[in-house]
Amino acid sequence: MRKLWLCGILLISGCGSSEKVDVMFECVSPSGSNIATLYRVSTGSRTGDQEMKINVRPASSGFDDSMHSFSFRHGYDAIVQWKSDDDMRIEYPMDSEITHQEMVIFGTSQTFSSTDQIRVDYQERSSTHGYFVVEKRCFTRHSL
Repeated sequence: MRKLWLCGILLISGCGSSEKVDVMFECVSPSGSNIATLYRVSTGSRTGDQEMKINVRPASSGFDDSMHSFSFRHGYDAIVQWKSDDDMRIEYPMDSEITHQEMVIFGTSQTFSSTDQIRVDYQERSSTHGYFVVEKRCFTRHSL
């Protein structure tokens, strides 16, 4: 009886639908002041249970997986290109389903500063089953 009661409590509290967060890579801006992190959030084992997200934050702040500026499903990869500290491009797999997209990030996705803006260009790119067949996924003005 106690096992049944405990199981009922776990179902009510939502423990059956836990999220798993995996950081795929991080990409530092040219001056090193900002970091863009691509990460995967999984809520199950099916491909539809996975969402890719990008968080942009000051290098002095820790990663917060609840904050993101871009997210998509049905694609599993991205390429981040920092043109400058306030201008970046994000390439994502063609045929992805965009679930959240900000054209301008005010400050970063964790600070929401209205005075510091990061302009973001998004571009679809051909992929192989949602993945890019490239060595590098992070570019800065110095490595372009």
